[in-house]
Amino acid sequence: MSSAPTLTFLGTADSKGVPRFWCGCAVCTEARAGGCNRRTRTGLLLRAAGQTVLFDASADLHAQLARLPEPVVPDAALISHAHNDHLLGLGDLLDYVHYARGSLQVYAPQTTLPDIQARFAYAFRASAPVRVLPEDGVMLAGLSLRAFQVPHGANGQSHAFRLERPGWAAVIMTDAIDVPSEIAGVWLQDLDLLVLGTSFADESGSPRSGRSVYDIQEALELPWARAAGRVVLTHLSHGVDARAVVLPEGWSLAYDGLSVTLE
Repeated sequence: MSSAPTLTFLGTADSKGVPRFWCGCAVCTEARAGGCNRRTRTGLLLRAAGQTVLFDASADLHAQLARLPEPVVPDAALISHAHNDHLLGLGDLLDYVHYARGSLQVYAPQTTLPDIQARFAYAFRASAPVRVLPEDGVMLAGLSLRAFQVPHGANGQSHAFRLERPGWAAVIMTDAIDVPSEIAGVWLQDLDLLVLGTSFADESGSPRSGRSVYDIQEALELPWARAAGRVVLTHLSHGVDARAVVLPEGWSLAYDGLSVTLE
């Protein structure tokens, strides 16, 4: 493991993956042939200070971890919300704890726990690893990790994560739209790195009432995004063609396997 802290993008797609298995659009066709648009569902892996922390557990988690060049198992996992594309890999983590007798702590915000328990009741037995993420966060991988609630548009509420150490801060916010100024003013300031979900390139023609995630054009206009030292866009649907997107300096599209050094 590198001595430098790193954030690895295990998956960078929206909830349906790219290609969508039923779709024959140009992006899905290119992805189906193994092109640059091929993406699994969103998840990130933080490795620092001798610890490994997983952000969200997608339905593709087994394949994402299995394709790494050596066995990598998390010391902890943080779940942002209980939608399938962020949660269904929890079964793989619980299998690891049970069958490999691994040690793992899974954290989720209090409001998310009932939905997790409804699907994974066995994750809440006396010896199970799922617990409430404290409001003041946890210290893992040499960083303070805190969650804050954000609007998920038509899909209700989600959570983002703020990562901090002295003199450095990042936010991972994959599922959000129309973040209020009072939240941005507290959580989205002075960022060295922003990981932001932008499912489509431009959704200006879609009804706002049906939207749940920013698009790329909206992201480029967000003052707190423009102020970040570096912005990496993720949670990308087949509405984003990596071959065609042009971004300003300091901005980039994530891709599966991308590793960012946290400096």
